[in-house]
Amino acid sequence: MAYLEALGVDMEGPSLWVALELLQVPSIGEITREGFINGWKSTGVDPKVDAQKQHIARLTNSLIRDRDLLRKVYRYAFAAGKEKDQRSLAMDTALVYWEGLFKRPGLVWVGRTAHVNWLDEWTTFLRENWTRSVSRDMWNQTLEFSLKSIEDESLSFWNEDGAWPGVIDDFVAWFRRKSEMDVDA
Repeated sequence: MAYLEALGVDMEGPSLWVALELLQVPSIGEITREGFINGWKSTGVDPKVDAQKQHIARLTNSLIRDRDLLRKVYRYAFAAGKEKDQRSLAMDTALVYWEGLFKRPGLVWVGRTAHVNWLDEWTTFLRENWTRSVSRDMWNQTLEFSLKSIEDESLSFWNEDGAWPGVIDDFVAWFRRKSEMDVDA
């Protein structure tokens, strides 16, 4: 914790996940010597804390533009965040992770035109309708859905015959019903 704080990492924001991915932590709260050395060696960054801090800040700020980095960090959060003997994330854990990953200075899950706060809608839906854990596929497809829904708030990219997980299909149906009720009210 002290090391991450020295790097200026926001323990509840995307910089946490950037740092954990760079250091290849096997699980939350566990930094290995090998991950630390190999992670920093791969960057070519000066081994001084100030240089490391600047590098983490640069990477975090680039999440909004660099989709490959975003995907890498996002997918790593699942791997590092789940219990070692589990294949999925507990729903409460996933909700906390999504709230930390989808905030500034990283990518904010809000639509570009009507400014639908998709993260709020998604978490509300899950809290009301989803009792299971979050599989790797659901986790990964949520990122893809978020990227598409930011650009297309009408959700026209989604169709019943698509390869989305059932939970996303259910979310779209729920959101459309909710939106119709809001218009009628």
